[in-house]
Amino acid sequence: MRIKKDLKEFLPWNKGKFKKVETMLAKEFSGQENLIGKSSIYWARKKKLLKELYNIDWKTPQELNPDTIFD
Repeated sequence: MRIKKDLKEFLPWNKGKFKKVETMLAKEFSGQENLIGKSSIYWARKKKLLKELYNIDWKTPQELNPDTIFD
C-alpha cells in the first residue's frame, strides 16, 4: 500500500518553508520519541504552524489516508 502525501510539500517554493517548520518541530518534540500518538500530535502541530506562518493548508498523512493506522 502506498501512502498518499500532500503535493504542496514538494513544490519548489514551499520546500524551504516545510524545512523550517520541520526544524522547529524537531526542537519542540525533542525527547518525546516514545510518546503514544506522536504522529497525530506532530502532524496537527505541523499543520497549525504551516497555516499560521505561511498560510499553507497542508493535509496530514492521516487526512489523506483515513483507512491507515499510523501509531
